[in-house]
Amino acid sequence: MSDLASHTPADPALVAHLTAGIAEARSIYELLFPTQQLFFVLSQGNNPIWAAPEVIEGPHNPRPQDLGADYLGTLTRPGAYDGAPQVTIRLAIPRLPLPGEIKQIDSPWRPMRGLGALFRASPLWYEQVRYGAEMARKRQADRRTDQTAMPLGDGSALLPAPVAPDSDKRPAILIGMHWLEMGGAEKLGFDTMRWALAAGLRVFVVASVPAVQRLADKLPDHPDLTFIRLDRYLPHHLWPRYVQRLAMAENIRAVHIHHCTPLYESLTMLRMHMPWVQTIDSTHIVEHANGGYPRISGVWSNYLDMQHVISGELVRYFRDRFHAPAGKVVLGRMLDRKNNDALPPLRLQAGQKTLHACFIGRLFYQKRPVVVVEALRALNAWAGRNGVTLTATIVGEGPYDGTLTRLLRKHGLSSKVDLLPGNTDIPALLERSDILLLPSNNEGLALVCYEAVAHGCIPISTRVGSQDEVLPDGLLVPLAPRAAVAGTVAAVDAMWRDAGTLARHKDALQAAWTRLTADPTAEEVLMPVYRRLAQRDAA
Repeated sequence: MSDLASHTPADPALVAHLTAGIAEARSIYELLFPTQQLFFVLSQGNNPIWAAPEVIEGPHNPRPQDLGADYLGTLTRPGAYDGAPQVTIRLAIPRLPLPGEIKQIDSPWRPMRGLGALFRASPLWYEQVRYGAEMARKRQADRRTDQTAMPLGDGSALLPAPVAPDSDKRPAILIGMHWLEMGGAEKLGFDTMRWALAAGLRVFVVASVPAVQRLADKLPDHPDLTFIRLDRYLPHHLWPRYVQRLAMAENIRAVHIHHCTPLYESLTMLRMHMPWVQTIDSTHIVEHANGGYPRISGVWSNYLDMQHVISGELVRYFRDRFHAPAGKVVLGRMLDRKNNDALPPLRLQAGQKTLHACFIGRLFYQKRPVVVVEALRALNAWAGRNGVTLTATIVGEGPYDGTLTRLLRKHGLSSKVDLLPGNTDIPALLERSDILLLPSNNEGLALVCYEAVAHGCIPISTRVGSQDEVLPDGLLVPLAPRAAVAGTVAAVDAMWRDAGTLARHKDALQAAWTRLTADPTAEEVLMPVYRRLAQRDAA
């Protein structure tokens, strides 16, 4: 029985939370179904992120599961006219997340079934086996996944094309995020919100993945920005209908997609019913398993007005795989012109007697935190042989938290390696670090490498994605885990032992930085579009 359904006094905080959740859900469905009679069946959920919405259009006979132990009650919004169709919406209002869930909601990572003994015996060999399996899946995916742009007809002049209605509201943009968590795509999403507001647009934000949305409190505090919790309350198959209603009600002139799958699935509706709405997406990384969002973007490319990418690799990907027409794919680097001053000296010196390494990233498999620890273990052995004192800092949170702690203890590294949370002062850390380790299994163009170089720290990365656009060959190591660890030690040893090698790497980093800063930034390619939209002039 829920607290509210019992006879004990309800906690005021719980009442406020439930009341706010019910109001959020009602606003979504009252916009989606403006004339229907709405019948909400509400319960107190046991999930902190998802309301498990069930929408039944037409008459609905109550069932025993509608009246479970956490049943709160029902609400009715009358229809706009007698005999209006009935829609029943069944929702379990998410509970407040526990303190531990706010920090980390994913289950602790465990080795794959059947490979636990291998991991305990040799974490690095375990990673090697997993890498082999992943590369096999990649080869299969390349043959299996759809890599053809869907056709889009222009329609015939025999039939009238939809026309944008007049609106007394200022133009708005809908920005679709994957989620509001840490990450490069999310950083760009937050930037686009600020740019759109600065251009004069009203901004509506949605996220596709139910999550705690830990960065929701980082959204711009602006009266023209609204975060709509579709991630909690609306099934994905209803997003296109909701987007249409929202666009009509709020004079939305553009949709900008940041890794948001249900907004891609809304493109058909937009092209058929609202062709005046500009469609833009931004993509970052080609995933091994299925191509990821760049492949999705390529499949939908004829439905998009602009495909913004952050690297030259992605320009080539869309040109070669999807035959993107000239001008459709636009490169805009994730750089800030305000930070384009001359680079500070890169800190590492040949023969120095101390070495501080750092790792910054979410502790998920993509970043390969186990390989990070194995690289630190190998570097510690190298440091011991050469009279160097090694220290390190790992910044991040995720399912590998416990595994990392246990591995550091097992390898005798606990006293040498600090584990810090994701809200650590990253610039300050980079300014006291000599090298940044990034042994990821995949990256687009890692923003943290930009940041490292801008703060005098030398990155060493696996040769993945577009990392070769910012790092020279000598700082790129093989992807295979055992070779990545050996390559990291070899790269450090070469720079530490040979001042000439170190100088060449520093010069190459400077040259790469100069090339990157000659390209347009994301702000420079997106702001003109936002400004035209704000001035009611379709781009």
